[in-house]
Amino acid sequence: MSETSTALQISEVTEVTGVTPLSPNASSGNPNEKLEVTGVTINPESPLTTPPKAPEEAKINRPCFATHDDWFKLNGELQKPGLYWHGWSKAHGDSEPEPLDTWVSTPIHSIALTQDEHGSNHGLLLRFCDPSGKWKEWAAPLHLLKGSGEELRGELLSNGLRYNLQAQRLLLQWMMSQYPNRWIIAATTTGWGPDTDAFVLPGATIGQTEIRFQSEHAAHDAYVQRGTLESWRNNVSKRCEGNPVLVLAISVAFAGPLILKARQQHTGGAGIHLMGDSSKGKTTALQIAASIWGAPDFVCSWRATGNGLEATASARNDTLLPLDEISESNPKEIGSIVYALANGHGKQRAARTGGARLSARWRIMALSSGERSLSAHMNESGQKVKAGQEARLLDLPGTNRVHGAFDKLHGLESGSQFSNALKEATSKDYGLAGPEFVARLIQDESDLPGLYAETCNLPGFTGSDGVESRAGSTFALIAMAGEKATEYQITGWAEGEALTAAMDAFNEWRSFRGQGSTEHRQILSGIRDFIARHGDSRFSERNPTNEIAPPVRDRAGYWEDTQDGRVYYFNAPGLKEAGNGHDMPRILEAVESAGWIVERDGNKRSKRKKISGQVVALYALRLEDPEP
Repeated sequence: MSETSTALQISEVTEVTGVTPLSPNASSGNPNEKLEVTGVTINPESPLTTPPKAPEEAKINRPCFATHDDWFKLNGELQKPGLYWHGWSKAHGDSEPEPLDTWVSTPIHSIALTQDEHGSNHGLLLRFCDPSGKWKEWAAPLHLLKGSGEELRGELLSNGLRYNLQAQRLLLQWMMSQYPNRWIIAATTTGWGPDTDAFVLPGATIGQTEIRFQSEHAAHDAYVQRGTLESWRNNVSKRCEGNPVLVLAISVAFAGPLILKARQQHTGGAGIHLMGDSSKGKTTALQIAASIWGAPDFVCSWRATGNGLEATASARNDTLLPLDEISESNPKEIGSIVYALANGHGKQRAARTGGARLSARWRIMALSSGERSLSAHMNESGQKVKAGQEARLLDLPGTNRVHGAFDKLHGLESGSQFSNALKEATSKDYGLAGPEFVARLIQDESDLPGLYAETCNLPGFTGSDGVESRAGSTFALIAMAGEKATEYQITGWAEGEALTAAMDAFNEWRSFRGQGSTEHRQILSGIRDFIARHGDSRFSERNPTNEIAPPVRDRAGYWEDTQDGRVYYFNAPGLKEAGNGHDMPRILEAVESAGWIVERDGNKRSKRKKISGQVVALYALRLEDPEP
């Protein structure tokens, strides 16, 4: 496989006239020559505008549609290339019908019939020529022919087909008459096909070739390629060596295809959220990751609706979803968006007929950036991050290295210079490493699920609770992806570079998260905040020295100073209110685990105290100083 293109298998190229008689068994007349490029320019000069010196006389078996790829003669007269209707005029009286030749459009062929793996989403694989002489391919859904067929005609026009406005009905009639003797599978999303021996991208299929990406749009700008893999390796990937944040970002980009192939997970995924100060290299890390699959604009923005991000995730299935600047998202919606992205399916919606429409599904690795954490962003709207959200989008400090997000500048003088050099490099070489990785992955006969399990079991990825274990498995998948890309000689890194970066990142995430479960940390934080807000207004001294104590409204409890510090005696309603909306058993479990309970009756977590002549059950808590 060359490094200037990734041996993407493309369908047959038609170089001869395709004839469609008026028969349901008609064939497009395609030859079986294989090419390994996405588009073909037939001549330096377009055949649509430059007649050959000696065009041949066409042999026509009327009535029929025929596609002429080059200039031809008909009854001695020169005719331009294109799709023609060769019919007969209507007879009038005793006169004989005369030959009728109508130019319908510039050259177009039907290569194959398409349908998805379930026998739905029927379409036609079309191949047509634009005015420059470049051939294009599009698996067009047949539902675009409904009504006047305006949607289909508009898409063809947008991509260079020209047709006769007075004969547009004939163009649709030609399409409906097409029954090529070839069937291929229509893939409606990118990524792995029904079997993992084919990986579908909008412009090409890697591996088994009898499958094509089918969409309502003929042009797709996301997965584009430029430059060479060797140049990308030298100017982008190798410069990431010694920079754990950048090594991790590249490894995340390679991890998407492994969600199914190694993790054997059919929907869902995970994400890493790089957080830290502005202008310190986070966006550069996203652009580097994006260069695995496409151009710099492969990076998306968090500034989108949930429905919009669902569509984007589906379009990036099995690859990468880079999302820049979390602060631009709606803090009220982001929690549900994180769940949807990581769970791999969109909202259930009703079809026009009243039944349930199939929801979008995907497998995706997300790489996010922002100045603050997911939790801090959600807090802006009064939302509390849940353990499931925290486990799906992992907050990772990304700008606390020697030079912001960077450690090693590879001979440059500042982090700014290094960032600019990487951005320039990713604008010259991109979109090559991802397809190459997939091609090598298809050929890899090793036990990928077994290797993933071994990586998860390494001491550097083990967790102390459910959230940590899930996070550890995500970092293990990222490490495996980076090491596989190194094994395939794509990154140019030393063995172990990606593994070390992923383990370091897991430890960074764990340190930032702190010990204990998310719920426990939220409860303890809530109690601290409650005392800070209401310690003087809703508590009073348990045994006041002065006889006249100030009145307390909405009492939450009492306090008492001891030689070991102040103890707060919460009543049950006060502790429930301070517990951040959690139920009482969970609150008591949290304060017990934290060692805050300093007095109790036997095995109970409460202590009976005499207050104003009455004995009441209170919860005696002494708050430990939080860890730095």
